[in-house]
Amino acid sequence: MNRRTALKATGSTLGGLLGAQVLTAQAAEAAPSGPIVDVRDCGAVGNGTTDDTNAFRQAFAVGNGATVLIPPGVYPISASMVVKAGTTVSAYGARVVRNSAQCGALLRNFDTATNAPGYSGAGRISVLGGTWDMNGATYTGQADAIGFSHAQDVLVRDCALVNIPSAHALELNAVRRARVVDCVFDGLNTAVDTDKEAIQITAATSAANLPAQPYDNTPCADIQITGCTLRASTAAGYGPFGALCGDHGGAAGALHTDIRVIGNHIEAATGYGVKVTDWRRAVIADNTIDSAGNTGIHVRSLAGNAMGDLTIEGNTITGTGGPAAGGGGIVVSGAVDSPVTGLVITGNVVTATQGQTGIYVGYAPQALINGNSVPGTRRNTANDNNQAVQLQHSPNSVVANNVVSDVAGDGIAVDSGSDGTLISGNRITTCANHGLAVGGNDLVLRDNVITGANADNVAATYAIRLGGNAQNASVQGNVVRKTAGLPAATAAIGVMPGTTGAWITGNDLRGWGSAAVSDSGSGTLLTAGNPS
Repeated sequence: MNRRTALKATGSTLGGLLGAQVLTAQAAEAAPSGPIVDVRDCGAVGNGTTDDTNAFRQAFAVGNGATVLIPPGVYPISASMVVKAGTTVSAYGARVVRNSAQCGALLRNFDTATNAPGYSGAGRISVLGGTWDMNGATYTGQADAIGFSHAQDVLVRDCALVNIPSAHALELNAVRRARVVDCVFDGLNTAVDTDKEAIQITAATSAANLPAQPYDNTPCADIQITGCTLRASTAAGYGPFGALCGDHGGAAGALHTDIRVIGNHIEAATGYGVKVTDWRRAVIADNTIDSAGNTGIHVRSLAGNAMGDLTIEGNTITGTGGPAAGGGGIVVSGAVDSPVTGLVITGNVVTATQGQTGIYVGYAPQALINGNSVPGTRRNTANDNNQAVQLQHSPNSVVANNVVSDVAGDGIAVDSGSDGTLISGNRITTCANHGLAVGGNDLVLRDNVITGANADNVAATYAIRLGGNAQNASVQGNVVRKTAGLPAATAAIGVMPGTTGAWITGNDLRGWGSAAVSDSGSGTLLTAGNPS
């Protein structure tokens, strides 16, 4: 049983709490504990023309524990509805439409008088079904469609959040135990803003972030987003969001914990599919990400926090980046004083990225990059070495069992600062430049298979290149082959000037003859057992 299967089986990370909360919500629908208030009984018309604000206010004013029922129909409203603790909103078949520039979020659990520290605000709220339409091409003032702050136990399920102005569809600000299930996010007013996350996972940092006091930097915790779709909107006046989820700010010390983004579909985000921003103990798994403008999954702290225990597994990422973009399929950007620890990137498929790399990891010691497939990278005008996998400043890591092919650059690059890394069992086929390009001390290159390096026929290009003043590299058991019809690399293995103490033994270099090993290093131990 692999790790993902085990997690699903136990439910400890991927499903247990979600299942419990969904069942609770279903039970609430079938046998609510509080009163059921139908907005039509309060005077709502639902004809798409009559403003139903007063009827909605009356319905939402009912005490805690109520179920507010919004039957099928189209309901324009001109003010935010403040949802009380314990409320269930059932809106299947209904469309609720922002009908005034003065209307903020359609639903929120706070008002200007709220002052609830930590997670003590109105919680135990479920929003089930309905299309929540912010009419953002008409009313362009910044406002989220649905917003929660300083709350816990929130469920948003089967909702469509559409036509958003310069803001987020769903705001989770200092929220604990939230589930966003089977929702659709469609349409951001890109004439006003192009980079907003559909779901913002953020801390209570300031009024500029969300006017919900206190600003105590409370982060989010135990958030699951699953089964959702981020659409590339085609409606007039709207375009795609910047990302499905994440944040564009942060605060020192505010780390969001136990975040799970699982089984979602993301189309044509202008920036990123998933932004892992100041997360710890997070799982990003089994998502499909198509044509993100910069990066499919991007890991970065915007506040200098050290993130850790991140698993990126089983995602399918296609066509990220653009003609002048950096980024790539999966990009992890730690920093020298805030590294990413406990990083696992496994079982992902990254196809046709036009960013700088298929998978990039920087400043992530002891990272595991294992069992990924990168079938093709494409050049862009920003960088002509679009590598399949690149590791930098990440000592004692493992890069193993990856399959890369048709690479518009180096197949796998392990650069300076990644001392002690194991590069093993990778299959590299048809690279424009080097197959394996490594630099650093005490690197171990074992049992890799490389075919068709130097497809661009560039001088001083190698199937395996040892450079960067590397010391004591161990190169053993690798298989290097030429490909008929493609130019041959300068040598199967190239040891660059400044490299010392390399040990090269037991590699299968048949077909290379005198070009098997090019040694310009010092102290190279070239033993028998490298048939050429």
